Amino acid sequence: MHEQDIAYFSGFLEEFQKESDRGGALVGAALLDARLERLLLAHMLPGKVAEDLVIGGNAPFGTFSSRINGCYAFGLITASERQDLNIVRSIRNEFAHREHGITFADSKIQGFCSSLKSRRSPEMIEQNGGYPPRQRFNDAVIFNAMQLWYRPEHAAPFKAQERAWPY
Repeated sequence: MHEQDIAYFSGFLEEFQKESDRGGALVGAALLDARLERLLLAHMLPGKVAEDLVIGGNAPFGTFSSRINGCYAFGLITASERQDLNIVRSIRNEFAHREHGITFADSKIQGFCSSLKSRRSPEMIEQNGGYPPRQRFNDAVIFNAMQLWYRPEHAAPFKAQERAWPY
């Protein structure tokens, strides 16, 4: 990672890991949503047309869900990444729409978390005495953020281009 990205991500991690369960779910999803927004904008022709498609809640690609699906449809993320991102989105939605009394110990949240890809070896899980849902969620956010961080640069050869089409 570039130095300024390391500083930004380190600051994010410090804050993210101190958050309450609700705060962690919202902030973690927000980071991934922002990475997808950046990826979509980097893939499109630059300018207001692209911004109008991606930025704002009423934009066609203005929601976390539509950004996930758009990135997948454009071949910018894998099916596996799409699956994890949709699970993170579902977890975020549960925390965002329940007024109180929700934590990562909630059975529905635990079910979502158990569907996230494991980032730890069975030996590591055993050494740590298990893989709590909050840790699994945190790992999924961190892993997917790292995967997406420089994806716009890696996808640059496939960027949309204005062309003259034959008649």
